[in-house]
Amino acid sequence: MIKKERKITSGLALLVVLIAAGVAQGAVTLKVCECKACGCQYLSIQEAIEWASPGDTVLVRSGNFHGNVNISKPIILRGEKWRSDQFPLINADGKGSAITVGADMVTVENMRVTNSGNQSGDAGIRVISNNDIIIGNFASGNGGAGIILERARNCTVSANVAMDNNRGICLATSEGNRLFNNKLYNNIEDAFDDGKNRWDNGTVGNYYASFSCTDEDDDGICDLARHIPGGASVDALPLTCAAALG
Repeated sequence: MIKKERKITSGLALLVVLIAAGVAQGAVTLKVCECKACGCQYLSIQEAIEWASPGDTVLVRSGNFHGNVNISKPIILRGEKWRSDQFPLINADGKGSAITVGADMVTVENMRVTNSGNQSGDAGIRVISNNDIIIGNFASGNGGAGIILERARNCTVSANVAMDNNRGICLATSEGNRLFNNKLYNNIEDAFDDGKNRWDNGTVGNYYASFSCTDEDDDGICDLARHIPGGASVDALPLTCAAALG
């Protein structure tokens, strides 16, 4: 009986691996442009997401897009500089969040987000799921947070810039997330965390324009840790201004 159960378990594990491999091999890229003559399949980011399958990439070329983008499946949303030195911009028009990540295993990369609403939970990028990656984005001028994680676990937030928002990066009822190499400028409050999360990766932490520090050994890391308001989380390796600009 035990051998039979082991065979069934092994068979199920193999099936999961094969399905995952099939999804990866069949993944496609759906391109989004803001103009009909730009050679993309879609003019709407949301429409491309709706047509995407798990594992697909929605590639958004430079341009200005308005409204709210909602991601409800495991895909990659990636911005691309195209005929421009700027990544694509999503303007929430003062309502809700520019991007809401509501599925596990999502990557949001190289997007600019602005003008979110100012209600609780509104943000440039709002994450309400687990195991997501938020990397290389620029969040500015949002009435809420630049980036917010709500009830999120095991996410990675790295190499983002949050500037001129109500809050730079906010973690609410979230645990086990990793945040490093982010740069936070001129926000009313640069960071907030009421849970237990890691604000460095063991090598570098984040840069906070509101945090002045010394660096006696000139290694680009502040000599003192930076407490994150809201709870017990600490950035043990905050970056100096010189390191952030370099």
